[in-house]
Amino acid sequence: MAASINGIGTYWYGHALEEDDGSYVVTEWITFVYLPLVPLGSKRVSLIPPEDTRWWKQEIGQKFWVRKVPLHWPHIFKGYAVLLALVLLIWIADRKKK
Repeated sequence: MAASINGIGTYWYGHALEEDDGSYVVTEWITFVYLPLVPLGSKRVSLIPPEDTRWWKQEIGQKFWVRKVPLHWPHIFKGYAVLLALVLLIWIADRKKK
């Protein structure tokens, strides 16, 4: 399960290949300040229906069924494209200062 503090840790990004049952694919990343750095794997997630949760299993937040799937490469390309764009923007802004 993804967990981060102030954007440092692991985080699920993406929402792809949605099925009729409402499940979809996300990719779990190691993040630093919410920026995706290293993909850990892709997972198919779906919300657990409220009738399937019991009072002794209640926790804060939503509950998901999670199943590993092969890496979803479009998520990985998008993650690295965002990171590259941010690095280029910082580099261009730094060059204009000089």
